[in-house]
Amino acid sequence: MKAERSRSLRWGLIKRLIPLQAFLLVLFVVLLVGWIWIINPELEDGNEQAVRIVAEHVARDTDGRLQVIEALEITELKRRSPELWFIIRDADGSIFQYGEAPAAPLRESFPRTIDRARVEVGNGTHATLENRDTPIGKLQFVAATERGFPNEGLNVWINIRVDVAKDADGQTPWFSVLPAVGFIILIAVVPMLALTGVATLLVTPRAVGRSLSGLVETATKAQTIDFDTRSARLDRSKVPNEIIPLVDAFNQALSKLDEGYNRHNRFLADAAHELRTPIAIARTRADLLPEAEVSQQLRGDIDRLSRVAHQLLEMQAIGVVELRAERKDLNVLVENIAVDLAPIAMDVGYDFEFEPSPEEAVFVIQTSTIEMAVVNLIRNAIDHAGGKGAIVVKVGAAGTIDVCDQGLGIPPSERDRVFEPFRRINTSSSGAGLGLNLVKRAAEIHGGRVSFFDTNHGFCVRLEIRSIAPSVVVDADRRGGKSRR
Repeated sequence: MKAERSRSLRWGLIKRLIPLQAFLLVLFVVLLVGWIWIINPELEDGNEQAVRIVAEHVARDTDGRLQVIEALEITELKRRSPELWFIIRDADGSIFQYGEAPAAPLRESFPRTIDRARVEVGNGTHATLENRDTPIGKLQFVAATERGFPNEGLNVWINIRVDVAKDADGQTPWFSVLPAVGFIILIAVVPMLALTGVATLLVTPRAVGRSLSGLVETATKAQTIDFDTRSARLDRSKVPNEIIPLVDAFNQALSKLDEGYNRHNRFLADAAHELRTPIAIARTRADLLPEAEVSQQLRGDIDRLSRVAHQLLEMQAIGVVELRAERKDLNVLVENIAVDLAPIAMDVGYDFEFEPSPEEAVFVIQTSTIEMAVVNLIRNAIDHAGGKGAIVVKVGAAGTIDVCDQGLGIPPSERDRVFEPFRRINTSSSGAGLGLNLVKRAAEIHGGRVSFFDTNHGFCVRLEIRSIAPSVVVDADRRGGKSRR
């Protein structure tokens, strides 16, 4: 089955924004062209407006001469443009003139082939030249609403604007010009689309990155939450509103796990505590039994049960109960433990040795926690080394405590899993699989670790520790030597 590829939010947005922008841009152009097509506007300046109004009111008198009817629009045009002037010519050369043209060339007859042209003269006058169909025939109009400024010379410019021809109904045949219009739109749209595409590529990653910066920080914090920091919660104020339900669900899941773990801890602590009294009573009664193989086995089973209950209590207490840290010499501390456990080891059949460090090994530690860890290491060696050879306990000045034996040790494939609670390599042993878990937690409280290594004669477990701050109360929600005062 093919694995699903992860999707990038940034590139997903970019791939959707660019087509969306292109669609909106094309839609805007289409709507604009459609609107122009529907209203068919005639954009005109003041001169063109004057020509249109005059053309609408031109007529002939009874003698056939050209004249302009004094209608309301003509009166309003003259009032609005005091410098108005215009010239009307028909095909026979008849002329009607209002006002004085500011330059002699403007009074000349222009070829009928010139239409809808803008005529400029050197004094700044801009006139409009048009040939228009009127009720009295096609006439030529030259008109302007301004006279320009005085000028000794004379320059004439003629700008011709080509319009699309209209059909018999006077409508512009748009379908015949659509290819040209499409080409113009293409020239206008493609650069705009390219510009918006580049802008999207540059802006979107930065905008998305800034928007998701709080989410990245929240994800980083989530990665730091582990078994010992399970009471931590993610800050919902740093993520976008759309991600808040996911953060709330994650925090709710952590709360449920924390509550379940606390119930589990309380159950184990209560169970272990309640077992101690009946175990002690059972041990006392077992000691009163006559010496026999069954009674010895019974006492061994009771001892094992007592040890499991004791380790359960230790497991719940370590890192939770407030313990004072103090300066201790590891040589003295470990030697006292070795002296207490040496008789047990020798009774089983081991040679027992203690090797202090040649230098002083003074550290600030939680004494009872380190004692518990060392006791568990030595007891493990006694239980699993096969009852022969030597058990050697060594202290290093750098804060190392090695417990070595001549047994088979822990197989390499199991060394990462032996720290799990109730994990036992040898199911026939008397242990409960809690010792190494307790040792590991003690090491973490002191900023150290537990490691394994093979020797020429057997197997060693090394406990490495560091000093912690004096007068420390260890918080159960912290690890790795991080504490609060």
